[in-house]
This record gives sequence, C-alpha cells and structure tokens, in this order.
Amino acid sequence: MQTWFDYRVIWGAHPWLLVYAIIVAAVLVLSIVGTIMGNGILALLFIPALAGAYAHHLMVMKRRHGS
Repeated sequence: MQTWFDYRVIWGAHPWLLVYAIIVAAVLVLSIVGTIMGNGILALLFIPALAGAYAHHLMVMKRRHGS
C-alpha cells in the first residue's frame, strides 16, 4: 500500500509527526475504552481523536507533496 510507505517516509523525516500519531492513537483507544466502560468523560475524547487523526493525515500529505 503506497499510503503506508508515504507515512513511514514522512515519519522518518519528521519524527514529531510519529509522536503525534502515537498520541492520537492512544487518545482514540482511551475513548473507545471509555465508551465500552460507560465513562462519559473518556467517551467524549472520540471526536477530538478523529479530528487529530485527520489533522495528522493532512500534515503528512502536505509534507509528501512538498508544500
């Protein structure tokens, strides 16, 4: 899959984007666990986690195209 290769290349050149991706993934997992366990505070993190994942994707694609 070409997208996965692009992510790995960009993460290699910009390690802070990899750290950002790990943080977003952790928040997403916490929100899913919060939803399953009925913890409303953690469940509220779902939408910000999705927004963070989308922002990460946009940052990677911007660097991929050299803009």
